[in-house]
Amino acid sequence: MNPDFPLLSLTQPQTAKRGKERPRLLPLSPEKIQQRKEKADHLRQQVRRISRQLQEMSEEERKAVLIKLEHEQKVNLSGTGLKPISESSQHFTLAVPRTEKLVKLEEKIEAFGEGDFKKGQPPNKDFAYLNTIEEASPKDRLCQVFFEQYDELIQKDSIIFEIEMMSLERGKKQQRQELLKIREEISKLFESGTKGNLFEHEEIKGTCRAVIRCTGEVFQELVEDRKWQTKIVYFDARPAFETFHQTLRNFSVEKLGEFIIPPSDAPMVCIVDSGVTIENPFLKPIVREDLIRSFLKEESDKDNPYDEHGHGSGIASLASYYALNLHDGAINEGKVWITSARFLNKYNELETEDPKLVSLILKEIVSTFTIFGVKIFNFSIGILNRKWNAESKRTIPRKSWIARTIDQISREYDVIFVISTGNIKPPHVRDYYDSQLLYPKYFTDDEASILDPSQAALAITVGSIAFQNNLVVMSTAMTIAKEQQPSPFTRCGPGINKEIKPELVEYGGNYITNEDGLIKTNLGTDVVMSSHQLTPAICHNSGTSFAVPRVAHKMARILYDMQSLGFYDISASLLKALTVNSATYPPYYGNFDNFKQAMDEKKPKHWLNVVGYGIPDDIRATECDKYTAILIFQEKIQPNTVKFFDIPVPECLVETPPTKVKRLTVTVVYAPEVQRWGLETYLGTTLKWRMFRGNVDQEEVIKYMSVEEEENDEETGENPKELKFEPGITLRSRGTVQHGICEWKQHKSEYSQNCYTLAIAAYEKWNRENPNPVPYAVVVRLEDTTQTADVYVEVQNIMAQLEVQARSNI
Repeated sequence: MNPDFPLLSLTQPQTAKRGKERPRLLPLSPEKIQQRKEKADHLRQQVRRISRQLQEMSEEERKAVLIKLEHEQKVNLSGTGLKPISESSQHFTLAVPRTEKLVKLEEKIEAFGEGDFKKGQPPNKDFAYLNTIEEASPKDRLCQVFFEQYDELIQKDSIIFEIEMMSLERGKKQQRQELLKIREEISKLFESGTKGNLFEHEEIKGTCRAVIRCTGEVFQELVEDRKWQTKIVYFDARPAFETFHQTLRNFSVEKLGEFIIPPSDAPMVCIVDSGVTIENPFLKPIVREDLIRSFLKEESDKDNPYDEHGHGSGIASLASYYALNLHDGAINEGKVWITSARFLNKYNELETEDPKLVSLILKEIVSTFTIFGVKIFNFSIGILNRKWNAESKRTIPRKSWIARTIDQISREYDVIFVISTGNIKPPHVRDYYDSQLLYPKYFTDDEASILDPSQAALAITVGSIAFQNNLVVMSTAMTIAKEQQPSPFTRCGPGINKEIKPELVEYGGNYITNEDGLIKTNLGTDVVMSSHQLTPAICHNSGTSFAVPRVAHKMARILYDMQSLGFYDISASLLKALTVNSATYPPYYGNFDNFKQAMDEKKPKHWLNVVGYGIPDDIRATECDKYTAILIFQEKIQPNTVKFFDIPVPECLVETPPTKVKRLTVTVVYAPEVQRWGLETYLGTTLKWRMFRGNVDQEEVIKYMSVEEEENDEETGENPKELKFEPGITLRSRGTVQHGICEWKQHKSEYSQNCYTLAIAAYEKWNRENPNPVPYAVVVRLEDTTQTADVYVEVQNIMAQLEVQARSNI
């Protein structure tokens, strides 16, 4: 969270037509105006000096010139004739000039210094943060470590490091050809391996990252020779990792640094599992010893809340720490308090197979711990012989008491159950491979479906994604999933109402396979966690069970941040909405994208039922900045009504580069009543939301949404044109967590002539005359990824004006 940019609350939803007055920012003071003129003159002199130098150079010399721009925050260089050669840092940018004269840059600076104000801001206002423009030093391309050690490095006989090459060509084919030529030129320096070698490389969007080992002399030539300045744009130190096998082998609790307890007011997460062991050195600082209970009925277990298996203890450590740091002197700081409900026996099994008795125990657990303020319950448990798929639904409904109970108590007590999808065991993955149904296409098979009770409609279900690929010992083995791809054991939805399940994923490990086809876990790809013993204090494993506590951890951190911001009455719906709204997928290119493509070839869009909406980010969930505004709302909605929200999307987005993304992310979460028996019309109330731009008259929206049938998901020519979000309205409207993203590049002024309209319709499904109102929450995130427009300030001003208008209408 950023205290300078707090979360914004949406105004109460309304149906009155909005006025068309637009808020305006206050103009700059005369002193500020004078300062911008002085800065513009200073920058203009620097640009002219560089232009004169460029004109005196040959074309080849000019191609090797780098320009360094120092600034107080990132500056948008679109339309300046400068091309950044790598991602800008907060304080400086390296760029290459496109022409021999920096005319466009000088014109932009002149407009900044002399141009007319618009909404209190000068043209090209980012230049206010620009301090100097000068020719760069070759060493500006070095990472900080190399910059500090440069004189020593060039004396070494051998250095291993990473470089980033860049092509200035425009077409993809031309870029690949130029990058190949650069690599060939570098290889010539190595004189057939006597002075160095170029190892693995990876090309991404006009750049190429490669690993090099060479002499200090060659390293110096690559850095200082002008011909390499715009070909090699960055030198980075090669990460020096201790292998995990070495770390584990050398691990000793006595070698660790301090264990820090969570803050006294940190949230609690209840681990509903096999219990926890409080004497383990990782667990002792984080477990509330006064809040560990056994809910087993056996005489030998009913007074024993401690873990005799290890499953619950490992999960507890991940829920508080997220990850353990095992290196010498490392500090492990708990962030979340742990309470425990022992629910499984020493064999990690349910004490009874009667689902009605299990449901009663769950109700007892929640009623016990909510008294102490627990809102998040970690449930890393699945019933192995109950897969949730089309074939099994005919037999499961009358037995599906546990998922139903979780939904009922989630609503009754306003709590969140975070549940695992369950795991595909190694022998079953081997069966898929034997039948030529390979990863990831076997996720489309019914046998890969989620396990009961992870279909619960009001729970957050969590799958697993792979992270580490540091295999230990087995030189002939390879991982099944690559980094940032779904773990090969994770299971897939849809859920009880055919909605997207799981909603989220987290890092839970991987499987490996060898030349004999054996499928198993591996130390190097497992999740490390605390054991249930004093010594050894740690253990390792893979599974969706260990992804769940990491989501619970982030959810608790979001709750803590919200309370720190002064929001104390956080509903379960709002906490779920903030968590899901923060989620993102791994980068569009690379391993994750390859997984999506493979899934779409087999079953389009089914990848959503494997990875949901992505990996949550507890910092992103509550952090606004200059270019990002987050708006929140929570209340209750009466079935058969429609709520209309004003969503400010400011006109300043018109001035952003038309080739880069602007983004709206909307998450609506609600907690309806659920059927006490059967699954037909399982939800007593359903919600559906749509959003319309500011150039769509709100009266049209109100008229359309007030008479729209719930089944009407198609847009016709008679309906007001709505924004297109992904997933589409049909898929996203099935669940109690409804999340969508809309991205666009060119923003037109008419889009913002009024606020956008978010319309949320509630539909009564059980034909009740007086249905109960339904708790719901809304989170809307507006981002300018170009980091150009002052989104937050403008949204804040519009929201302030809407508040004034709302009060005047009372």
